[in-house]
Amino acid sequence: MKKDSKLDLINIEAIRNILTLRYDPHGPTFLPKLSWENFIEYNGVAQFVPTLLEGVVKRMVQTDAPRKIGIGISGGVDSTTVLCILRKCFPKQEINTFCITFGEDDKEAKDAEYVAEIYSTNHKHIVIENPLADLEEQIRIVNEPRWNLYPYYLFAEASKDCDLLFTGDGGDELFGGYVFRYQYVLQQKTEPLVKRYLEAHNRDWVDDQKELFKFPFDWNGIYNLLNLYFDNPLPVLGKTFLADYNGKLLYDFSRTNNAFSRHFHLKMAAPMLEPEILHISTHIPYNLKYDVKNNIGKLILRQILLENSGYKPATKAKIGWGMNTVWMWDKHAREMCMELFDSARLIELGIINKNWIPKGMRKADEHDPRYINKMLGLLALEIWLKVKGL
Repeated sequence: MKKDSKLDLINIEAIRNILTLRYDPHGPTFLPKLSWENFIEYNGVAQFVPTLLEGVVKRMVQTDAPRKIGIGISGGVDSTTVLCILRKCFPKQEINTFCITFGEDDKEAKDAEYVAEIYSTNHKHIVIENPLADLEEQIRIVNEPRWNLYPYYLFAEASKDCDLLFTGDGGDELFGGYVFRYQYVLQQKTEPLVKRYLEAHNRDWVDDQKELFKFPFDWNGIYNLLNLYFDNPLPVLGKTFLADYNGKLLYDFSRTNNAFSRHFHLKMAAPMLEPEILHISTHIPYNLKYDVKNNIGKLILRQILLENSGYKPATKAKIGWGMNTVWMWDKHAREMCMELFDSARLIELGIINKNWIPKGMRKADEHDPRYINKMLGLLALEIWLKVKGL
């Protein structure tokens, strides 16, 4: 490889991380990094959550004095809790709610409409026919090779009518929303915890991850990024909460939403990520976050909803701002990959193994969700290389 090769301009480690973890845990963050001491359980702190959340929401609205408030909803716990508190604190405030769905998959729409009716909002359901049509623009804004950038559509729509957008960001990480992950790491005890944790994220990587890259790949490099969250005295659940907070929340979700907030000049308000909520929520006893026996999470937020509106969010898995990736592959992504990978920069630059691509395409055509996600990741990488002029 020549010394002046374009590959020298690329952070290969960051590419490796994004294509394995879905994020790169380096660089500045919009939230404080937390240590294991922040997740020690304290008895008695959970009772302060409702009052603190109400105080935070009041402060945010009174400080910004918005003309119109917006919030994206899907009928799930996090955004509904924020909307519930908003309406309780400001019964006469005009609130716009938005539900974004993709293609024909409108499972969340009915729940969102029901929530909007309960809290008397101006509700809008937006259907995005091709969620990849704006991927290049999204990547330009975020400046990272990631494909899960669909919050773009919420910010784009809300910016037309609102000057303050509330979100439920942090609800999953701070109040125990990733029940499938907790269940897995608690039940599977044969492997070291860091490996169990990665296995619980197995849709972010593939079994032949080593063969994916043209450059040397070693799983130990990935384990080393995560080990600091598991090498501490916390119980298994505490370590998992710590890793979740310091992972995708800091380096994926928070980065994405802050980038879109700046781009659309739309002030964002995330009550659950305010300092006082962070300080209290991380210390809540784990059994008040996650019911191990019934595999139900976010117990405190659910209780807030029951006490204030009687609304009981369904315990079924929520898509939220996600989408049906099988539909997206068949309808849009496959054709885009075929076109872009014909003379792909990611192969010419020596990042991705050319011989892996046909297998990835075949497995995606078989509707293996892990390979669909990986092909979407490669699609985002190829577009990012184009955007960067590499």
